[in-house]
Amino acid sequence: MKKEKAISVIVVTLVFMLSIAGCGNVGKHRSPEEWLSLSYSGLAATDQYDFTGSMSIKTDGGLAFKPEVFEGKVVDHQQLTLQTNSQETMHWNPVKVLETLNQSNDEVRIVNGSNDKDTVTLLITENAKVSKEKWEQRLRQQLDQLGANMPSKDKPFHQEWMEELARSRSQLDAMLSTMQATTEYELVIDRTKLLPLKMEEKTSFQYTYNKRPFSESRYTTVRFQSFNGALSNTVQQMHKRVTMD
Repeated sequence: MKKEKAISVIVVTLVFMLSIAGCGNVGKHRSPEEWLSLSYSGLAATDQYDFTGSMSIKTDGGLAFKPEVFEGKVVDHQQLTLQTNSQETMHWNPVKVLETLNQSNDEVRIVNGSNDKDTVTLLITENAKVSKEKWEQRLRQQLDQLGANMPSKDKPFHQEWMEELARSRSQLDAMLSTMQATTEYELVIDRTKLLPLKMEEKTSFQYTYNKRPFSESRYTTVRFQSFNGALSNTVQQMHKRVTMD
């Protein structure tokens, strides 16, 4: 298995290097799809990097939940560590996110053109079916995690827990059957290194609960740094211009 992973990393690295060599000085003429593909290949080929981020949720009634702050580190391409300020398990892999966007998007466009000589910014609309399936899976996994903490049969409240879990599954199934999810990403890429520097995600949900329509939005901001252990000049300039959301 380790040998297969090593081979896949080498292949991605070679593809990334050939892409850079083939493009030469035509950076200004790259299509939005090429920028996205190169940023994915570049991050997948990077041996080590860090990222920090925050995630918040707001309802259509204006209710905002406490933001979840997280930080992660990737070493040797594969070893991903992720820490959060919450007790809930969080699954977020930046390479997997870019891979999915690269393979299944409805639209990719450049929003800052050539106005910034250091970076290019992409606005990416994720495929609606992929977004819905992704969130269905995540929500079901969260409920399954609650089920895994169920008291044993000889413990108090076991029956009440079983009944509440069954009720929650029924409610979730009803909600997911009506749910629509729309996800957009804003991706800032280093023009020279072809690496992502910042990623912002906004997902809007619409669903029906107890025969009433509801909507909520999820906002995630992630910043990348310390590629192969070094903080790039472009990253330093970005930190000077804008603070963490």
